[in-house]
Amino acid sequence: MPSPAEPDALAELLGRELGVLQSFLVLLRQEQALLAEGASEALTTLANEKLRVAGELGGISASRESQLLRSKLPSGRAGMDAWIASGAGTSSRRNWDELLRLAGEARSLNEANGRLIALHLQHYQQGLNVLMAAADKTATYGPDGQQRPGGVGRSLGSA
Repeated sequence: MPSPAEPDALAELLGRELGVLQSFLVLLRQEQALLAEGASEALTTLANEKLRVAGELGGISASRESQLLRSKLPSGRAGMDAWIASGAGTSSRRNWDELLRLAGEARSLNEANGRLIALHLQHYQQGLNVLMAAADKTATYGPDGQQRPGGVGRSLGSA
């Protein structure tokens, strides 16, 4: 059975984790909006903030896992469910359910954003392919002033 301080520590960690996850979701939604707008410059700043918040989220989650183990409970969802069922964490049931719901939402948003990124990359690659093909067909002039067909030199990919 967890000691009296441990339920408070788990409840506090759960509350912090929920707050940080909510912040992470805000960033994922902003990322999705920027991807939809094609605002790639702003994505760099957002990606750095997203990494920072994801790291914070991971740290809190690891602390919660450690607290579960110190409380002689299994790790992961099973441990949290056991803690809540034991009565010690009954008041945290709503936070735990909300955390699970938001984690699912974050997973879905992240996957959707990944698909948008892949789509943008595909478009950029297609544009680059068109430019490369056009560069290969462009006539150039040699040192003697005579026109030469393009594609005689090194390609950009081998430079």
